[in-house]
Amino acid sequence: MEIIDSQKFRTAAKQGLRGGYLFFGEEEYLKHSCLEIARKSVLGENVGDSFNHIRIDAGEDNFDHSVIENAILALPVFSDTKLVEIHNLDVGSYKEKALSELKELFELLSDNPETVLVLYLAPHELEKFDLRRPPKVFSELASVLCPVIFEKQSREKLAKWVSAHFAHNKVRCSSEMCYLMIDTCGADMYALSGEIDKLSAHVLSKGETALCAEDIELLASRCREIGEYDFSNAILQRNREKAFYILSKYELEDKSGANVGMTMGSLIRIFSLLYRISLLSQKGMLDRDIAKTLKMNEYQCSLYRKSLGGRAPSDLERILELCSEADALIKGGADGYVVIARLITEASL
Repeated sequence: MEIIDSQKFRTAAKQGLRGGYLFFGEEEYLKHSCLEIARKSVLGENVGDSFNHIRIDAGEDNFDHSVIENAILALPVFSDTKLVEIHNLDVGSYKEKALSELKELFELLSDNPETVLVLYLAPHELEKFDLRRPPKVFSELASVLCPVIFEKQSREKLAKWVSAHFAHNKVRCSSEMCYLMIDTCGADMYALSGEIDKLSAHVLSKGETALCAEDIELLASRCREIGEYDFSNAILQRNREKAFYILSKYELEDKSGANVGMTMGSLIRIFSLLYRISLLSQKGMLDRDIAKTLKMNEYQCSLYRKSLGGRAPSDLERILELCSEADALIKGGADGYVVIARLITEASL
């Protein structure tokens, strides 16, 4: 059993993916990045194709193993390959019989070479373990799926990634500045990604091409983990993996559930602001005029407007309606994190 890392998976994707892959480990940013690579490798320009891109949510009430079987056996439509993704499958709770059934299903992949499958496990669905003594559930799955590990990055690897991310944005970041970014913003790659994009835009807006310490001091969020803007942005971009990852972090830090109302309130506040920005933007107003009308910082306004992507005001209105319904359920005594999880799913449709 060979366990490959994200770099080897990227190489495999360039050569053409075959069979099934087991995504596991703590680093969700790299995991989601490789999932996007798998989508492009298998589907090309047809990512999101409802026929050849089958996304299974094992957390849904009507899920059973037949859903996986049907997805594997279904023939691709006007294509040589199709992609099957499985999410929210709590394999850590599987008993021997269920695990055996699941393994038999994945064995079908050898007779269905047109199907590429990714079993995407969040950190809580398969707890961290010693690779020298893996649990039975992992050994069984790894015997029929190629395991791809996503570990937290070392400080040195993280600095190289920061440099590459800035370079992609056409901004130079010295080794010293890379480490200063990590020391200032923390090691969460989702959080760092947002900070890098923000600082890149700032540097380029000044007509410069290199990041300096003054830029970090002025704009970088200090020792920041995942923030409320990252959460709303993940929902806005229909990035369910990132949104669920952030929600799971919130829930882990709020075991009593006392802060769920505050989380819901921040979503309503941000989406209300985004809705107003989208309406004014649709009228042809520039960032400076929108910022003046809404009494907000112009640079912050530009970031919010760019995050809208192609979302129309009607999309934001629908999300706000979902938020309002979710807020009412939470105030009525429903499990807040379950309600927000449902909101993430419905908002991404």
